[in-house]
Amino acid sequence: MPKSRTDRQGLFPVWAKDGEDVCEKFERYGAIPTPEDLKKRALFGIPLKSALTQEVIEDETIKHYIDSAISELEHELDLYITPVTFEEKHDYRRHEFTWNYNYLRLQHPNVIDIERVQLTFSNDEKELGFVDFPLEHVHLMPQEGVMQLVPAFGTSLSGFLLSAFSGTQFHALRAIGLNEFPGGVRVKYRAGFEKDMVPSAMIELIENMAAWKLLSFIGPLIFPHTSVGVSIDGASQSVSTPGPQFLVNRIKDLGEIIDRQKIAIKGYYQRTFQIDFF
Repeated sequence: MPKSRTDRQGLFPVWAKDGEDVCEKFERYGAIPTPEDLKKRALFGIPLKSALTQEVIEDETIKHYIDSAISELEHELDLYITPVTFEEKHDYRRHEFTWNYNYLRLQHPNVIDIERVQLTFSNDEKELGFVDFPLEHVHLMPQEGVMQLVPAFGTSLSGFLLSAFSGTQFHALRAIGLNEFPGGVRVKYRAGFEKDMVPSAMIELIENMAAWKLLSFIGPLIFPHTSVGVSIDGASQSVSTPGPQFLVNRIKDLGEIIDRQKIAIKGYYQRTFQIDFF
């Protein structure tokens, strides 16, 4: 039976065998953080109520900042916290099929699996593809978001020519006689993190960003600048609370932690390189 999707790849660590990406000694993965998670960790010990009105900060408000942090990270890192299905069109280039096994860099990395790869020469997206490639032929590098078509059998002419599939010979690509065609290759795939499979480093980054956002906007209402002046027999004293300075320090510390965590995550998923010399 033909595959309906390519095999799921271990997204962290990449290429881990099934089950090997799970650790019994610590939590390598987890779920999207909740308001309760923030209260127990990034917001632990902070009085979540307004010092002016005594209103308690509701979970709905904390959830808003969690969603805001996730959205900002998805925009900045191009990593999706939940699975997202993409349908892309890539240019058909005959030499890529012939010599490079149709090397394609998908528009989004961290690929979970591929559902369909088609060759078509129509701009009508509802029209069936000219060729539906067997998913058994898909070679996927999930972390980089790179896909190639590598036939498991029937390869000839030092490149991508299928001479046999389901007992039928076809040389569709060369028979067309086209060297290039814009948007001729269609790919449908999923990218992101599966449910309850968000890496712990990403979970902590989301929590810290959500806490940083909440304290930046609402913090002054939690720790207002207050001082008390007392005058007795001509002698005066002034007393101020340490809350405002704690808030400033906490926001500063969270910002530095967030920057370090982003560098670590970018280093793994986006493979940043430093060039020392040419």
